[in-house]
This record gives sequence, C-alpha cells and structure tokens, in this order.
Amino acid sequence: MAGKYPFVGMVRRDGSTLVIATLEDNAESRDADCDGEPPKAFQPQSYADLLQFPVIPISAKSIPSGSGDATLPAVDAIIVPTIRSAEQLSSAVELASRARCKLVTLHTDDFPAGLSSVPGRLGREAATMLALPHSLRHDLLDLAADLRNSLVSSCALDISRKRNLGLLIGRACGWTRMLFLDDDIRRLNIEKLSSAAALLGKYPVVGLQVKKYPDASVVGHARRLGGRRQEPFISGGSLLVDPQRLNGFFPPVYHEDWLCILYHLGRGEVAVGGEVGQLSYKPFTTPERAILEEFGDILASGLLWLIHARHRKNAAKPVRRDDSSPSDDRDYWNAATEPLFWKEILSERAGLLEDLVARLGNKKLNLPDPSPLPSLEAARQRCYELTPEEFVSFTGKWLESLGVWRDRLSRLPQVGSVSKALSELGLSGLVRVYEEPAQQGAARGTRWTRGFAGRWGRRDSADGRPRFGLRSGRLGSDTRGRTGPERSSAGRQRLLERLGRGGG
Repeated sequence: MAGKYPFVGMVRRDGSTLVIATLEDNAESRDADCDGEPPKAFQPQSYADLLQFPVIPISAKSIPSGSGDATLPAVDAIIVPTIRSAEQLSSAVELASRARCKLVTLHTDDFPAGLSSVPGRLGREAATMLALPHSLRHDLLDLAADLRNSLVSSCALDISRKRNLGLLIGRACGWTRMLFLDDDIRRLNIEKLSSAAALLGKYPVVGLQVKKYPDASVVGHARRLGGRRQEPFISGGSLLVDPQRLNGFFPPVYHEDWLCILYHLGRGEVAVGGEVGQLSYKPFTTPERAILEEFGDILASGLLWLIHARHRKNAAKPVRRDDSSPSDDRDYWNAATEPLFWKEILSERAGLLEDLVARLGNKKLNLPDPSPLPSLEAARQRCYELTPEEFVSFTGKWLESLGVWRDRLSRLPQVGSVSKALSELGLSGLVRVYEEPAQQGAARGTRWTRGFAGRWGRRDSADGRPRFGLRSGRLGSDTRGRTGPERSSAGRQRLLERLGRGGG
C-alpha cells in the first residue's frame, strides 16, 4: 500500500502510530495482485489455492479402500457442540441414523428439555450426550485459555473446549472418520456425507463449504454488502477429520477452526468435499459480536496470509513429506513472532474498516436492519485498541501449546468407549453424561446412560466410583470448578445473542 496513495495516521493507546489508507486508496486496486506479489492479508481472495479440490467419489463407492463392506457406517461419529434447544438437533439425529454412526452432543452446564427423544430415535448404543460445566478447568480442553488477549470471548472458549473434547474422544476411541457438525447446518444428506468421508483416506481434513450464507465474521458480511468479494473458505461447522492424523487443536479464539488445521493447510492436506447449507442469521444484531471477533479475525488472516505467501513462493517446488511445516518448524512462523509484521497487518485491517464504513455510509445503499455501521464502528475501535505485542504473545504461546497438545495425545491410550475415554482424560464425574428419565429407563429395562449401552455402560472401577486423575500415564485434569453453578437458560441465550443467532 505504501507509496501509492496519501495516508492519515491515528495514535494508539501505547503512543505508536496506526497508519491507514485514505478513501482515495481504491479498494479494487488493493484487490489486485500487483507485480506478482502475494495479495495483502485483507484482500478478498479466498485462499482457495490452499485447499484441494479433488474429484468427489459417488456415494456408492464411498467405502474405505479394500474393505468391500457396503454396510460400514459412513463415518464413525458425528460430534455436535450446541447451546441451543433439543429440537435443533433433529437434522444431526436424522443424519446419524442414516449414517449408522454414533452421535455425541456436547452441551454447556445442563441438558435442554426434550433430549430424551434422541436415544429413542437412534438406539441406546448410538447416542451419548455430555454436559461440560462452564467453570470446569482441564489442562487439555482449556489449552492456551490463558493466552494474552484482553477480551476473551466466552463464545470462543465454549466452542473450543467442546471441539477439543470431541477430538480427544475420537483419538482415544480410535475413530478415523469423524464429522464436526453445527446444529444450524442443513442440506447434508447421507450420500453427500459418504462421498466426502471417502476423501479422508487421502486427506486428514475435508471441509464441506457453505456458499449461500457462509458463517463469516461480522466484517466479512459487511464486505459483501459493500460490494467487495468475500469468498467462502471452510469451517468447523461442517468439518470431517481423521482424529488420528489431525495435527492441531482448537484454541479459545475466534476462527479456532482455521487455527486447528493450519498445519494441514500448509502441507496441502485440506480438501473440499462438497457444499452444505446453513440457517440464516442476523450478523449485525449486536456490536459486541464484532468486538469479540476482531482479535481472532485479524490473527487468523495474518497467519493464513503467511501460509499463502510461502505457498506461492514455493509453488514450483514439489511437496515432500519431510518438508518443514507450520507446526514442527518455528522458523515457518518467524515473521508472526515479530511486532513489525502485526503492525503492518493492523494497518491493513484499519484501511479495510475505514473503506467499509465509507462505502456502507452511502445513503443510497439499501442496508439491512439492523444496520452494519454500529458493528463496523465497534470493530474499528477494537482494531485501534489492539497492539502488535498482543499478537506476538498469542502466536508464541499458541506454538508452545501445539507442542504440548501433540505430546499429550501421543500418550493417550486407545479405549473402546466414550465413557472410558472420559476416564482416561480425568473427566469421569466432572463431565455430566445424560441420564434417561426414570420412567423411560424403567420401560427400556436397562441402564445405558453412563456412556454407550450394554458393554460400554459399566463403571470404571471395582468399587463403582468413576476414576480420574494422573496415574499409570493417564492424562490428568485440573478439577477446579467441579461443582460450579449451572448456567441458566438466560445465560445460554446471551451466548446466542453474541453469535447473532436466535434461540429457536
């Protein structure tokens, strides 16, 4: 950007200057890939060249290579993190039934009313519903939760710990085909799932893209309204993974799904397996959402840009499995550990926000209700408050946490059930397992609710008490907050409002 247009400056809280482009800096000229140089971090290219677009096999052939067994489940399990009502699980329950796989739902604090219908529809061995106390602290679920960030989003923390638990359960259970599915994803049938899952034999990560109404950030939605291209990427809302090969975790920050798969993006190991739909929502309901997203939006864009620039630089070189990659070579991320890099990224971001405010401030535009302008102003103020040092600190701790995560997972033994996986993780008795209402349990004549039914439903120790803690090489747990207060329905609604989504 420098040298082509006049600039104006703003002074940060630490006295440094934030340089932003004036409105004469035409957006389309910034969108262009000039002189063969990589586009800037917030130019509207979608990083599509970091994704693989293989031919998607037809569902009839979507069987693991060499198995010859058409009765195999399409996937091993579907993991649904949710804070909404039981009715919102209908699509996931139907898909799990058709896929003949296990369904694991992850709730916060307590279970919603009406959840008893889920095991009735799937069978006693196919459904496990877990509730994580919001006050629970666990060294792996909350890995990097202490990363320096002056505005930690409770929404990001909630979804990251649920997805991390899903990864840990999948790893311990030996699953190799697992679907992370948000409860607002639609248009995903068994044929589409089977075809996409077949790609997991080659790729450890396969995303199903949302194109009609992608789950973009507040600023991303504003870009579309302002006439700037905003191409879809992939997200954790409809993400197939092989937990035995996935080399990342979900840090507690917005775009935690992108950070989880950065290693594989850098190695060309993330494929697109089709398209799905998503329920629409109003992204501009509350400016608070823009504030909570801003740090993660800038962070993820900066790190993706580094991969993109390196990818372009090495495009002519063949990829070898022993090449340095994002998580095992700190030099790969060397630029992101320097304040100057993030100072430039912040300047780019400020220029983008200034441009969007000017574009959408045009009274001739037919803006939605509520207007995006208050959210953009909130994002701009948050961007102004952030410092390069915060991003340097976050990046360094994130790289350190990646090493801890992979080391701990290498020592996690494989077990035969979700209940045993919870025991190995030190979470038995801390994470609540859904118990079927007494009258229904009596009618079924079995106690299947401590994990899966039958052979998976027994206690973990001879005296009938759940086992947890660090022993025999098992992963331990920080048991602080074991009996923390349950979050009320009003609390869950506040989370939904921060996400800009209704509670229906």
